[in-house]
Amino acid sequence: MNWKKFIIAVIVGFVALLVMDLIIHGVILCDTYESLSGTVFRAETDMKTWAMYIGTFIFALLFVWLYTFGVKGKGVMEGFRYGVYIGLFYSVTSSLYMWASMPIPASMAWLWAIIGLIEMIILGLIVGAIYKTPRA
Repeated sequence: MNWKKFIIAVIVGFVALLVMDLIIHGVILCDTYESLSGTVFRAETDMKTWAMYIGTFIFALLFVWLYTFGVKGKGVMEGFRYGVYIGLFYSVTSSLYMWASMPIPASMAWLWAIIGLIEMIILGLIVGAIYKTPRA
């Protein structure tokens, strides 16, 4: 394993996830969350933000670690494909589970699924760009 690329990809992926999550959950879905605050979700003052950061870091670490098993040096297209796989595996399925088990609107589950898939594709593109084989 190329540890330098691995560490760089984990750090860049972690920061990218934080930025994308801020945009997705802090801007795009903010009004929807506020309407469900105190019923479905914790109030903002009761959130365990530190746990979200730890979870995001672990996700970035595992995302990159799993990517390294199949790296063929094809760069961003390989990262795109990987992002689609992880997005379908994680974002789409977890959104359906959340909708089935929590009193949230179906529109929110669809947004989570679609936006989550896009987020995983972007993360895959980033990791693929970091792991691309340099041209000779």
